[in-house]
Amino acid sequence: MMQRTRASKIAWALAGLTLIGCSQLPPPPSLEPRMPRRGITPRSYKMKLAVFNLLDPTNSGGRLSESVSENLHVALFETGRFELMQRAEVRGTDPGNIDAIRRQYQARLDALVVGSITHFNPAERTMTLNVNVMNAYGTTMAARSFTVRYTGTINVDASREDIQQIAQWIEREFPKLDSGLVLSWTGSRVTINLGSDHGVQVGMWVLIAARGDMIKDPQTGEFLGRDIYVGEAYVIGANPGSCEALVVETVDKKTPEIQVNDKVVFK
Repeated sequence: MMQRTRASKIAWALAGLTLIGCSQLPPPPSLEPRMPRRGITPRSYKMKLAVFNLLDPTNSGGRLSESVSENLHVALFETGRFELMQRAEVRGTDPGNIDAIRRQYQARLDALVVGSITHFNPAERTMTLNVNVMNAYGTTMAARSFTVRYTGTINVDASREDIQQIAQWIEREFPKLDSGLVLSWTGSRVTINLGSDHGVQVGMWVLIAARGDMIKDPQTGEFLGRDIYVGEAYVIGANPGSCEALVVETVDKKTPEIQVNDKVVFK
């Protein structure tokens, strides 16, 4: 009986020492609560284009300028690669002052499709077009001449097949690129881990995304990621392995929400 009492006392003493030791351990570090990232609503999630009427310095094209632009708008839409501003919004715009047009639509577009009819060959029923894809901030991103057939005398119309080739060329010039990451940012400039070797070219637009909370599909039960877009930028310089982009849209330009390792989505 005495041995059992002595054993109980020893057990209680050891338990007390354990409690004393635990009470002297430093408390776990407290983590400061992270403020939720503030997002923006991008102007578009695909590369947003508008097709403007072509210039006709030859004064021989009549309504061909509008016909080419209408058909090219449809052909670009059918590729599924781009978001197109409605032709009704730009149909009456004078194509003679591209800089004024660019500034007018700068906040709503990623790029403008502009150009001119430079030559007619009535005998062969063909015309030569110069087509230019221009960034909304003035960077020429792609340019090329095309020969386009046309039909009719009074109600002239451009060859839809030839116009589709122009649309396919534009699509090839701006392939859908892989997502990248923000390597660093200073002020309104960010460095991204993809460059010219990956298909990046000056003038391309990017969305910068922060990972949000995980959400669950109520029907399938599948967990879905939610991206918060914290910036919109366009590429101003490209090296083989990285590029630099200028942020033009964010919640607060003085203290942007952008962070290293944020995801970069090329439009």
